[in-house]
Amino acid sequence: MVRTTGKRSSTNRSGTAVREKGVERIDEIIRAAKDIFITQGLARLTTRQAAKNIGISLGNLQYYFATKEALLQAIIGSVFEGYDEDLRRESLRFPDSPHERLQALIHYLLNDAKNPDVRGFFYQFWGLSTHNAFVESLRYEMYVHFMELILEILFDVHPNMSKKRLEGIALSMLTFIEGLHVTYGSSEKFLDNYPDFDEIAYLQLMRLAQA
Repeated sequence: MVRTTGKRSSTNRSGTAVREKGVERIDEIIRAAKDIFITQGLARLTTRQAAKNIGISLGNLQYYFATKEALLQAIIGSVFEGYDEDLRRESLRFPDSPHERLQALIHYLLNDAKNPDVRGFFYQFWGLSTHNAFVESLRYEMYVHFMELILEILFDVHPNMSKKRLEGIALSMLTFIEGLHVTYGSSEKFLDNYPDFDEIAYLQLMRLAQA
């Protein structure tokens, strides 16, 4: 889920920035920056525009984030945290059943791929990573992070399988999920022709996960 919490960014400054008001301000800034990034792209994501959108001075915003690269990194960090929190919560529903945790993970990722804001974020992110070295490095960091999230469950599902094999399965699942973002971004008229697609996608991901 592409949402912002601001927690990861609270380490950017000491003192007042980590107090309650500072954390709320950070969260507000990240939400505004994320909205600009999703709807208008990185070219329009500037510290000045983010400050304008939330009605604060540029100096106030730059106290927390001096550059738009810092803003983008904060957005990515908040995305990590959002997924971490959601997936941990899903895992806690089935503490004694790795198979049910796997099912919950797949249902979560399928629903997430249907979210227009999620797709908007990743469309921008993927496109930028092809020609922006900084974004490319963030994309690598994101792949590693998502691989770890999936591997945590796969290790429990396949306790006797090698780590290398499990990493291949996790990467295959990520590849399939990225494709789903594109498919779910198609027109409703197109998807209406395939009413069983959700079930097919779920079964395919389960097959991948079960090796």
